[in-house]
Amino acid sequence: MDKKARQSSKLIIFLCWAAYTVAYLGRLNFNAYIEPIRDQLGASKTELGLVSSFFFFSYGAGQLIHGILSRKYNTRWSVAVALIGSAAVNVGMTLCPGVSAMKYVWLLGGMFQSVLWSSLIKTLSERLPDEMLPKAVVVMSTTAALGTFLSYGLAALFSSFGANYRLIFYVPAVLLTLVGLGWFVLLGKADRTARESESPAYVPAPKKRPSLTPVFVVTSLFLVFAAIANGFIKDGVTTWTPSILKESYGMPESLSIFITVLLPLIAIFGATLSATLYKRMQSTSKLDAMFYGVEAVVLLAVFLLARAREAGGAPNSPVFLIVLFGFSAMLMAAVNNVITSIIPLTMRDSMDSGLLAGVLDTFCYVGSTMSTALLAYIADHGSWNGVFLCLLLFGAMACLLCTISVFLGKKAPASTADISNTNS
Repeated sequence: MDKKARQSSKLIIFLCWAAYTVAYLGRLNFNAYIEPIRDQLGASKTELGLVSSFFFFSYGAGQLIHGILSRKYNTRWSVAVALIGSAAVNVGMTLCPGVSAMKYVWLLGGMFQSVLWSSLIKTLSERLPDEMLPKAVVVMSTTAALGTFLSYGLAALFSSFGANYRLIFYVPAVLLTLVGLGWFVLLGKADRTARESESPAYVPAPKKRPSLTPVFVVTSLFLVFAAIANGFIKDGVTTWTPSILKESYGMPESLSIFITVLLPLIAIFGATLSATLYKRMQSTSKLDAMFYGVEAVVLLAVFLLARAREAGGAPNSPVFLIVLFGFSAMLMAAVNNVITSIIPLTMRDSMDSGLLAGVLDTFCYVGSTMSTALLAYIADHGSWNGVFLCLLLFGAMACLLCTISVFLGKKAPASTADISNTNS
């Protein structure tokens, strides 16, 4: 690559990173500030969990729709519209008279945000040469973790001085608008630079459709469950950690939110680790099986700790629980990066990357939709022990199915294009 082409590629990666990182500020701000909102509006956990579920439902459904349609999108326009539209929704949340109206506005927010991931993966897939893809995978692996950190960090800051919940929507609205405008202008500049470059652009090869063998179908279904379990555990833990720390350990609200900020910081290492290990293992099913295996052990420890505290056999300190949740966040970030980034980008010569990214992310958010509502219901009508047991069951089942996928992949013919054994 010549200097201009390399600079253009780096700018494209940066723009995709910035767009998706700031998108998290306008996506997770409601969940991050859920305890102050509950106090200020006098709502129940079930009511607030329903607001989140409305968002995740529309986001998941939208991912599928936009994944299919993204091949026809001009991503310079689609990403800009999605970011600025999400900004408008955040402003709309401040105008709602109560929680009942919020769920419909947040539903619209999910529709705008669902445009982003498939459009961004399409942008990277179509505009980057092969040698820049590994860098793109590593950089994009930090977006969810960093965006979550910024969202919860802002919530902790506002909670520490008792800010009105409307402020948590105003700040992301401003940032989303600025990044949306910057994306539109700078992506146009990057495209012009790429056209002026002497380096040959990436020319996609004709797509080779994977054979619909029984192994491919079964491992694909197992991958779907792994994606659902990922969203269920990842967003379930992140959303309800402040409530768990506040109710189970009597921790002040602002401190419980601040500690939750540590989870995505740790998650950054998990996302980077998955990209590094993939270079050595060259098998996404092996990676997922390994990560889910450790996750099941972590969640079992969480459940046993809760049972021991209930029986009076464990110290009344949240330190061990926070450490376990940190490991969980790291592992789920690693799995998420494998499913939504590594698989779509490394299979761009056999499948449409935008479509595959959209479909897989859809199933991740099916899990998120189930998680916020189901875990809130269990917490309201049972105990946090029931929540931990539910998380453990999802993690153990995902580990089992991913492990089976590894063995099925070994028995498949070499010519079989197996999505669970992706090779770059």
